[in-house]
Amino acid sequence: MNKLGITPLIAASQNGHLDMVQMLLAKGADVNVASSAYGVTALTQASGAGHLDVVQVLLAKGAHVNAAENDGGTSLFLASQQGHYEVVQALLAKGADVNVKTTHGETALIAACYKRHLDVVQALLKNGADVNVKASNGATALIQASQNGYLDGVQALLNNGADANMADIEGATPLILASQNGYTDVVQALLTKGPDVNGKASNGATALMMASYTGHRDVVQTLLAKGADVNAKMNDGNTALSVAIAGGHADIKDILTQAGAKP
Repeated sequence: MNKLGITPLIAASQNGHLDMVQMLLAKGADVNVASSAYGVTALTQASGAGHLDVVQVLLAKGAHVNAAENDGGTSLFLASQQGHYEVVQALLAKGADVNVKTTHGETALIAACYKRHLDVVQALLKNGADVNVKASNGATALIQASQNGYLDGVQALLNNGADANMADIEGATPLILASQNGYTDVVQALLTKGPDVNGKASNGATALMMASYTGHRDVVQTLLAKGADVNAKMNDGNTALSVAIAGGHADIKDILTQAGAKP
């Protein structure tokens, strides 16, 4: 064991040395010992690194499948975050808690959506992942997927009951974030589930305002076609038209004006 509390078994597991892991276990190594510094275990390290064969051996020897590191990250969270689908499946088969949270309130599903691991997302949803759980910053899996333009993830989440109107701590909804970043396909997918097209963030910004400010013409047209209020105002009095002008987007200014925007 080194000064961080990393045992030979933890080190061998992290590096995928199956023969060494088996030898250490045969010699009586504690399969569940955690490092003193970070709380890592042989299973969390093998899972995060994607060493399926090592994970299987550790589980067979009684490794605690839901043991968490000091930051709350379990083996399932770490494997999901890194997209190790087969490891995720092995952990789920052994009863891994699909909804356990890290100290930041993140779940395996939120992490998998952020990193765009569709097969993992689907596996977690199939095994009961809470699709609407919020992290400490208010982000849901749908918010993460939407703001990153992850269409496949957005569709999978929506098909499993994700709430398209849930907002983060700043009041931003998936629609607002996808619009701001110009992801027209994600905006269209979200709109099929009937979110409030005129929903406002804490500062009063709507999806139309954010798309206008950032110059995303296709998104602006999509939102207007769905009934976005062209004259809605932010808390400071700005409108979609005023922010489009401020951003130097003459084409969007023309679109908004034709849609009835008032100067």
